[in-house]
Amino acid sequence: MIEYISVEKEAEESYSFAFGDEIRQSILSPWKLPFLPFLIPYRFFKLNKKVNDVNPNQSADILMIYDLEKMRQKEQKAFVKQSMNYSQKIISLGIGQPLINVSFNHHIPSRSEWNIEARKWNYAVEDLILGLIRAHKPKKLIFVGKYPYAGVLEAIRRCNSTEKMYWISVRGDKSTMDERSARFKKVIDINYFTESDLFIKNTIHFDEQSTSFKEIVKETLEQNSINILSNPNNAEYVVVSNPNTDLLQYLLKNQTVIYDSETDFIAESKYPSFVLPNMVRMGVDNQTKIFKDMFDFRNKNTITKSQITSVQSKIDIWINS
Repeated sequence: MIEYISVEKEAEESYSFAFGDEIRQSILSPWKLPFLPFLIPYRFFKLNKKVNDVNPNQSADILMIYDLEKMRQKEQKAFVKQSMNYSQKIISLGIGQPLINVSFNHHIPSRSEWNIEARKWNYAVEDLILGLIRAHKPKKLIFVGKYPYAGVLEAIRRCNSTEKMYWISVRGDKSTMDERSARFKKVIDINYFTESDLFIKNTIHFDEQSTSFKEIVKETLEQNSINILSNPNNAEYVVVSNPNTDLLQYLLKNQTVIYDSETDFIAESKYPSFVLPNMVRMGVDNQTKIFKDMFDFRNKNTITKSQITSVQSKIDIWINS
């Protein structure tokens, strides 16, 4: 099994090209004709050896492609520099001029900066990405931007597997993200990484399916001065009933996730062990008492700031979960 990304549709590395090239060379150099029965198998042998003779240790961990034109300065500050420290074997490609002081391994101007037609610019992007893949053989590719350009998608199409491709969207429209996500193993919104790791103490959020929970603990919330928030990203407690919810976005910010014992989350078995203490499974009995004990326990902690998880760790957890 090939553990790195490779370019599959390479004419020069196909057996048909090798066969035709040997015939062509024999026509140009007739003295080679008698040796064709030996030259062609030898050419096939060299081609097969080239394909298999790759040291996995020489592969880069990740090729990170940043669409800087679509990222605000605060997003570049909070995400780009940290993500470039993901590992010692990361290859970075910046598209457009950065708004912060940062240096990329490779850089290409945006189309507006270059002032060329879209088709030519996308060809240039495709060729550059394919060249980096051939040279560095990355194990994974992550595109960071609102939507991947045609040149990025075409480069990915020519590679061996979508299982190694990831997309971190920057404020993308969900319906458009769904349409363009087919070539990627995972797609996620950049807010997952760039939101401040802070929550507001004594606040709670209920998702749309948790109205019954809200009614049961309404009096307990009032007694403990717990305010209900409409935005789950800022709440200290998040009550969730949808089994498709990605709980990591809350758990990595040290928020407490509360859910019914009947609910089995699809990705729960893949969550890292250190976030599990912040998951509270609620049974049908003593719900009010459990809420009260939980509030009392958390209120003993006077720290208002959660344990900040680095961007590098969040990327690691995300791509491996």
